[in-house]
Amino acid sequence: MRIKGKILIVVSVLALVAAACGSSDTGAATTTRGPATTSTSLGTTTTEAPSTTEIPQTTEVAPSTEAPAAPVEEPAERSLDAPVAAITVDGDPSDWADVVGLAMTLEPIVADADKPIENRDVTIKMAHDDENIYALFTVDDDYNWNAEDAKLSSAAALLFPVDSGGPHMGADDEQGANSTGLVDVWHWELECAAGIESGGAVNPPGEGKDLGNDSVCNFDDEWASDALTRGDDNGAGAENNLLGVWNHSNPTADSPGLWYFEMSRPLQTGDEQDARFAAGESTLLALAYWDSDFGPDGWDDSTHVQSSNQGWIQVNLR
Repeated sequence: MRIKGKILIVVSVLALVAAACGSSDTGAATTTRGPATTSTSLGTTTTEAPSTTEIPQTTEVAPSTEAPAAPVEEPAERSLDAPVAAITVDGDPSDWADVVGLAMTLEPIVADADKPIENRDVTIKMAHDDENIYALFTVDDDYNWNAEDAKLSSAAALLFPVDSGGPHMGADDEQGANSTGLVDVWHWELECAAGIESGGAVNPPGEGKDLGNDSVCNFDDEWASDALTRGDDNGAGAENNLLGVWNHSNPTADSPGLWYFEMSRPLQTGDEQDARFAAGESTLLALAYWDSDFGPDGWDDSTHVQSSNQGWIQVNLR
C-alpha cells in the first residue's frame, strides 16, 4: 500500500509540471481588444479600430472571477442624417460645413494581384430642402482629368433602391448576379471640366438617346437590376433632372488632394426608374468610385471601389 501511495504522489507531481510547461513562458504577452469607439471631427463621423493592450503573462495566473465580456456587435447598417440646408451646387464644399457626414473606406470587390485596386477614403454628406435632395461625395485621391478620354479621369456613382433592389447594382450578392429589384444610379463620368454644370437639368439627352442620358457632360440618370443589366432611364416618365458640379482641392496633375462631387435632384420626379425621397423618411445609399490611375488606359467598369460589400447606408431625411 505504501508503494502505491508513492506512485500516486509522483504521478500527481508530474501532471502539475506538464500543466506548467503547457502555459506561456514568463514574459510572453497576450493581446486583448477593447470595444470599437466612434469619434466625430471636422464634420464627419467615423469608426476607429479597436485599441490593443499588451498584458504580461507569467506562469502563475490566478483564475478570473469576472464573467466574460459580451461581444461588441457592429451596427447592421451605417447611417447618416440629411438635414434641411441651403446648398448651392457649384463644386464649392463651404456651404456643407455644418452638415455632418459619414467617413468610410471604399474597397474593391474584384481582386487582381497583378493590378491591385487601391482602397479609397471617402466622406458622404447629404441634405435637402423643400424641393431637392443634395449630396456631397468627397474622395481622397490625386488629381487626374483628361478632356479627351473620361476613363483617364476619375468617375463616381451613387445608388439608391427604387423598390427592393440590392446594393450590388440591384443584386444582393457581391457578384451582382442575384437581382432583387431595381436601383436608381447617378453615374458621373467627367467629360466636362471642373466648375461646369453637368446633368440633364442643364443638358439634353442627345438625338436617339434615352431620356436619362446627358449628351454633353455624361452625368447620367440610370437604372440597374444587376451588374450586367443597366441603362439610361427609358421607362414611364423617364427624365434626367440631375445637376452636378465637380472640383478638386489641388488641380495639378498627379497632385494629392480631395475630389468634390456635388450633386442634386428633385425629391420626386415621376420617373418610375427613380428613387423617391421625402422629408421625415429614410432611404438607402451605396457609393462607387473609379480611379483613372488603374492602368495606362484608365479605369474600366470592374475596377471601382465601392461601399456595397459593407451593406446599404441608411440616409435619414430630417
